[in-house]
Amino acid sequence: MSAWKSIAKEAFTQTCLVAKFLGFLHLTNNYLFSPTLVYGPSMLPTLNLTGDVLLVEHVSHRFQKVGPGDVVLVRSPLDPTKMVTKRIVGMEGDQINFLPDPSITDICRTIMVPKGTHLDSG
Repeated sequence: MSAWKSIAKEAFTQTCLVAKFLGFLHLTNNYLFSPTLVYGPSMLPTLNLTGDVLLVEHVSHRFQKVGPGDVVLVRSPLDPTKMVTKRIVGMEGDQINFLPDPSITDICRTIMVPKGTHLDSG
């Protein structure tokens, strides 16, 4: 009977070890950082059209530590099931100068980023 107790104890120990590892993996992946595949033309030439793997950290936005130049992943307003990659070009209160359609005109427009938002490229 002691052989079965030894086997059961070893199985329980190994199960606890696997559960701890999976818990650590879950917390790390959801709250600290996670690998993410991104692709598409939106971030050329910074990111490849065919795809890049990014290590996305999940801490900065919780402490409002994002700013101009940072690359962020956000939920698409057109398709909420998809995430899009953008670079922040302006924060709340910033004035942004841009060309609405450079192929048609070289007239520059200026907008102010509204309170409670940020402006991203693309």
